[in-house]
Amino acid sequence: MNRGVIAEPQPRDFTPPAEFSPGAGSPLQRFVNLLHRYSIGFFALLFLLLAVAGIKVGGSYWSTKAVNAVKPAVALKAAAPTIAGLNLTVPAAGLQAKLQIITNQPATLTVGSQAVPVGADTIRSWLQITASADKSQDYIRVKAGAIAASLTQQANQFVKAPVNQVTVSESGVSQVVVGGRDGTSLTDPASLKTQAGQVAKTVMDGKGLQFNTPLQPLAFQSITPAAFNKLIDVNLTSKQMYIYQDGQLLQQYGVSAGGPATPTPIGEFHIYEKLPVQDMWGYGPGHKYYFQPHVYWVNYFTGGDAVHGVYWHPLSWFGAINSSHGCVGISDSNAQWVYNWAPIGTTVITHA
Repeated sequence: MNRGVIAEPQPRDFTPPAEFSPGAGSPLQRFVNLLHRYSIGFFALLFLLLAVAGIKVGGSYWSTKAVNAVKPAVALKAAAPTIAGLNLTVPAAGLQAKLQIITNQPATLTVGSQAVPVGADTIRSWLQITASADKSQDYIRVKAGAIAASLTQQANQFVKAPVNQVTVSESGVSQVVVGGRDGTSLTDPASLKTQAGQVAKTVMDGKGLQFNTPLQPLAFQSITPAAFNKLIDVNLTSKQMYIYQDGQLLQQYGVSAGGPATPTPIGEFHIYEKLPVQDMWGYGPGHKYYFQPHVYWVNYFTGGDAVHGVYWHPLSWFGAINSSHGCVGISDSNAQWVYNWAPIGTTVITHA
């Protein structure tokens, strides 16, 4: 049997080249064959390359965005503040001249019937100066609150608390030991704030300023030792000390107060310092130096004057002779009782 020509076996995936395809041995053909054979691996590699490129591009984008986010903002030229009402803009070269006009204008605060000049330093404290960014001009602002505060401070110098009249019973005799005196208060303190707000609109005109606030009297009251928790009453003439608690007389002691050349101050005071023992020294009449060691039970009530014990005089001295340098001396035993009884703040009244 004529079997003819026997064909060579071919691989299953063999595809004969097209009629006009490049030769099987050309580089392009080999590349195509390679793609065909390793198509899955090729696409995986291509995806990986694209992913890497995407990450790189994306990372660069977000890095740039982050850097831009932390970059300092481009400096913009500061806009000039809005100037209106209580503000004024002046060239830097003219600032001092303008301030002279504002601060040296005549200004007066009348409190009751008393006229008080308002000085240049006070007016200057009402102003706030701010320079522009390029230093070419200055902005002057009036602080209405500062005007009201300074006016109130000056007016309050004329406010006085009333001094109450104090009447005590000394050895059965009623006696006024502190004379009463009326005080004063501002009739309408809020009016100064109102005036300050009005003047704040014109203060930079430099044409003069006027303020006023009336005063009203505050009447004193008449009181007795019952108005005090604890009271030490010293009669410098009779040389007697009366000690009251809640209006009740607890003790009466003879004293030796300031001598004629060094009298004890007269008035209403309060104990401000206490010392159990102290050396005392100073200068008496004729600038004669004195030194007294170990003075016990010291209760200072004004300046260098105190109620304290005196051990260098006999008991007959107390209630009979005033010879101290201004202090109120009593016997050591009586002084110890007073020291233990009278805390800091106890009222001490001395009178003739």
